[in-house]
Amino acid sequence: MENGSTTVISDATTKKQQEQLKLKEQELTQKLDTAYSKIGDVTFNTDTKTFQLKLYTDSDLSKSVAQIETDPSLAEEAHWSNFTDSLLKTSKNIKKSFKTGYTFELMGVNDSNKVLFAAKDGAEISSITK
Repeated sequence: MENGSTTVISDATTKKQQEQLKLKEQELTQKLDTAYSKIGDVTFNTDTKTFQLKLYTDSDLSKSVAQIETDPSLAEEAHWSNFTDSLLKTSKNIKKSFKTGYTFELMGVNDSNKVLFAAKDGAEISSITK
């Protein structure tokens, strides 16, 4: 009987931890969406632990990013690194909130399924310029 009770308690604890994590992920998604609300929308994929920033298409920023998406050689002239540095800071803040394993991606303007920049645990893992 004791082993059965331990399993039930363990399962209940795990379920509660998962619910708390899900709530924390939802709260951070809302905070990020608010923080980036002037330039785009942030969504979260629970399965892949990925936050995605999709830029609004009618801003000056999105026009610059679309040009870089088409021609990555324009990145330096457009100060791409200044923008991606801020995305790296966001990734580091996500790591502080959740430990490791979460990715923050900037999606394409011309192709919203294309990842232009990605950072995981505060480190760059991909960039259209490389």
